[in-house]
Amino acid sequence: MKVEASKDSVVKGNPFSVTITGKPSTPYYMWVKGTGQMSGDVNDRPPFIISDQEGLVQDPVNGPYPIGSYVYQGGAGQTIKQDVPTKPSNGTIYYGLVTLKDTGTRTIGWQTTQETKDKKYTIRVELRSGVAPNYEYKSDEVDVKVEKGTVTVVAAGDQSYYLGQEVKLSGTNSETDTVYMFITGPNLPSIGGTLIDPRQRVIDGDPFSFTTASVLDDNTWEYKWQTSNLNIDAGTYTVYAVATPNDRDNLGNTQYSTVSIIVKKPFVSAVASQSTVAAGDKFYIRGVAQGQPSVGIAIWTLGKNYAKYDTTSVNSDGSFEQEYTQGTTAGLASGQYFVVVQHPMYNDKFDVYPSGPITSNGAAVYALSAYPTQGSRIFQLTGPGSLQGSDAAEALVTAMDNPSIDDTYTKLQFLIDTPTININPISQHMVGDKFVITGTTNLAVDDEILVEVTSSSFQPTQKTQSGEFSGATGTIKVVKGTGGLNTWSFPVDTKNFQPDEYIVDVSGITVSVSATTLFNVVAYVPTTIPTTVPTTIANTTPPTTVPTTVPTTVPTTTPGFGALVALVGIGAVAFLVVRKH
Repeated sequence: MKVEASKDSVVKGNPFSVTITGKPSTPYYMWVKGTGQMSGDVNDRPPFIISDQEGLVQDPVNGPYPIGSYVYQGGAGQTIKQDVPTKPSNGTIYYGLVTLKDTGTRTIGWQTTQETKDKKYTIRVELRSGVAPNYEYKSDEVDVKVEKGTVTVVAAGDQSYYLGQEVKLSGTNSETDTVYMFITGPNLPSIGGTLIDPRQRVIDGDPFSFTTASVLDDNTWEYKWQTSNLNIDAGTYTVYAVATPNDRDNLGNTQYSTVSIIVKKPFVSAVASQSTVAAGDKFYIRGVAQGQPSVGIAIWTLGKNYAKYDTTSVNSDGSFEQEYTQGTTAGLASGQYFVVVQHPMYNDKFDVYPSGPITSNGAAVYALSAYPTQGSRIFQLTGPGSLQGSDAAEALVTAMDNPSIDDTYTKLQFLIDTPTININPISQHMVGDKFVITGTTNLAVDDEILVEVTSSSFQPTQKTQSGEFSGATGTIKVVKGTGGLNTWSFPVDTKNFQPDEYIVDVSGITVSVSATTLFNVVAYVPTTIPTTVPTTIANTTPPTTVPTTVPTTVPTTTPGFGALVALVGIGAVAFLVVRKH
């Protein structure tokens, strides 16, 4: 005969089977050998035979015990029932009589539970034949090791989360079919609280008091933990994943694993793309809203006789952007505007909000609050008698500062101004000079500006006349400046310019604004360089070389506009100005 087990080792809580090969249609005794000294109490039980299997007969729980009375070979007169624990079920679950099939085999299932003690067990199968006292025995044994299972838990990401984020917990459990979870940390029960309500204590032994997740056939499990409405403080917390419903004080006889997480409070920050905005120019409010609010963030814009409320979504990295279009700023009066960027925080909803859409017809709209009751009126946003500008902004943030409101915010301001372009003074230059025309503007960074440099003498000519253009033109972009104004610059190369007065015209391409100035370009004047010629004088003394200066011919140049001014004085200037204009 032969006895084989389906597994050499098994994690407790899982089944295994034993296959007997022997004489067809013959009954064999089967039991878990040498376990009579075990109590049969929780965590001190051997594996047991699954009842009601084909070909299996077991003694009744309350007797009689004909199978259990079998005296096995080598047991010093001890019966099977004496070789197994008495609890539970009077030990009848640990042995049985198995009749093989016509094929000479039979497979019998065994079961382990969390109460099974982890150790090696011997399953013995024995056949007795003949007549007493000359019995003949055939037997075989197989060992099966019952091991503790393992439980693991990990948190997705870097284990640092903002309240309001979803935390994905996952792991393995080879011990049981369910994972029981609780959390400990600042101001929470020391024995653990549920993940749904961390301040609610779990109860040792009560599976319904724990947060649970089912274990799949491959021993893996997963739980998506929603943190948006948790009443916990920022800090470091520990999540326990346990094989059985045991609190932190009773983990000695079970398998568990932990993962530490850092919980942070969400926040919002924002900046304006520029502090001074030219009317008719677009600009942006950009920022970061941590905590992944599903409803996004709200942006309140408040000014004199102006109120606007927008919501915008938040990207996966927490960033957001709100554009104020050219059409929007073109309709804004010059002056100061206040912006409040609102984060919904833990409950993932705005607890301060407008009573309705803000329209251009001047209808009354109110700012409402969830405290003391939902829809409580705070102040009037639009319509006759509404708060204006800074007063409205102050009333809004005061409402959000209420301890009963969990929303947080950041505030900033910007100035709407008339579009301006300024040209810095340009000095006189000679033909061939290279220089840069510069200026300032309140137009936005990257706005395009058209710069045109033309001769004041340039005008249309007849077909029979020759016409020459002298100047330069091009588009440039505004760059970031300081002090609320941005800058621009335009390079000029005068090598092809004619001596003349030049007009500089600078204008916005998308915003209607321009500026003009004049500068002069004069003819090139070479510098006079003296030449020294040595002369030899003969006398009785040693010859001495005396340098004689001979003037060098300097080419005559017709004075340009600047040279004429230097020669003829103020009257000539006046004359030329009259001639140009």
